[in-house]
Amino acid sequence: METWIANVVGKMHVNKISNIDLAKRLDVTPQYISELLNGKKSPKGAEERIVDAVDAIIAEKTAVKPL
Repeated sequence: METWIANVVGKMHVNKISNIDLAKRLDVTPQYISELLNGKKSPKGAEERIVDAVDAIIAEKTAVKPL
């Protein structure tokens, strides 16, 4: 397993982000996310897109909402 995948899966676990959440963000299927995170597919640019999407989801979850 590549290090970036382990880091992403760890971030997803800690921040309660599911494959479904990530799939919706990237407009792909949860099955495709699973294949990427299991190392079965590795298209060019996947690492950057996934890392950015996970970070964006975390930022949205932790953003302070106005009263």
